[in-house]
Amino acid sequence: MSSILLVSNGHGEAAIAGYIATAIDVKAPGTLVEHLPLVGKATDGAWPPAVGPQTEMPSGGLVTYGNARNMLSDIRAGLLGLSVRQFSFLCRQRKRDAVVAVGDVYCLALSLVARRPTVFVATAKSEFVAPHSSFECAIARRAAATFARDALTAQALQRRGVRAQWVGNLMMDGLAEPDTSALPVRADAVRFAVLPGSRRDAPDNARAAARRLRKIAAALADRGSRLQAFVSLAPSVPADEVEHALASEGLELERRETASGIVATATAPASNLEVALVRGRFAELLAASDIVLGQAGTANEQAAGMGRPVIAASDPGIPPQRVGWYRQRQQRLLGDALLVLPDDDGEFVRGVVQLLDDPTRIQRMAEAGRARMGDAGAAAKVAELVLMLAAERPS
Repeated sequence: MSSILLVSNGHGEAAIAGYIATAIDVKAPGTLVEHLPLVGKATDGAWPPAVGPQTEMPSGGLVTYGNARNMLSDIRAGLLGLSVRQFSFLCRQRKRDAVVAVGDVYCLALSLVARRPTVFVATAKSEFVAPHSSFECAIARRAAATFARDALTAQALQRRGVRAQWVGNLMMDGLAEPDTSALPVRADAVRFAVLPGSRRDAPDNARAAARRLRKIAAALADRGSRLQAFVSLAPSVPADEVEHALASEGLELERRETASGIVATATAPASNLEVALVRGRFAELLAASDIVLGQAGTANEQAAGMGRPVIAASDPGIPPQRVGWYRQRQQRLLGDALLVLPDDDGEFVRGVVQLLDDPTRIQRMAEAGRARMGDAGAAAKVAELVLMLAAERPS
């Protein structure tokens, strides 16, 4: 029986590792597949099973692009000690048949210490945002194969001697076949998906979204329209904290545990707004929605790939003419699929209403998202190559 270790360094990357693990299990049932999350801590019963040292850090993994403040907070919380323990764990993985690194070049570099055939799923960088540096390419050349996140990046890596290819977007594999009948959809409403993210700021993001949804609903009420919103609860986010955040904005909640994944519903008194908190039905939530209000990373990109226009608020504390480093990066990545509005309720609501009045732009955003993200199906191709490397059993 082959033994394969997946290594990820991000919440979205952990989800992608899960897609690859599922594809491996489909192609070769009985294969031992385990997962080391370098960032965050796996939930109980997660697939694939988690192994190795894991600790939640204050930044939630957002330490790239020179974010010194987040890096310092993580160091104070024990990042260096965690990294040493993870390095030591990977040094002991030399009986594995293959290793898959999902994330950035740091994730790949750490995975290579196992001295096993290593596949690099390069999710962190794109030519649309920033090219890989010479140092990063030197490390990537040590991978048995590299799967880039888009065709443009694959071509750039190939020119620099990296065994890179693009076979589709792994982020889209978890959304391939949504059950469109899973969630109750109001045909007479404008439907929003709310993506507060998977990090510690998710409840605060949900609170801001609830406040803005009430104001958007008020604007729609003048036109005789209703607003239905589905709030996505990531596995790492406690439902009670998000419920408290919604209640603090005047929404009346009712607990509901249903087969559809709805955890709770909420309404605003004497309002045309309905809200449902949904866990475990992310693809269905997006399929049921017209517009996305997203403060997430990977989830925003997946929404764009499904052809949903994504609206995000700029990073808190940023002047109106700027969007902040994280949203700027995502805006470059998604192009016209992402609309970033100021982190001010009045300007944000006005921007959303203006978009709702512009169906041509909505269509353009949908097309841009599909084009930038690409098609699903890459997980099966990655799994096929990983299993081929594992079968060779090099010494």
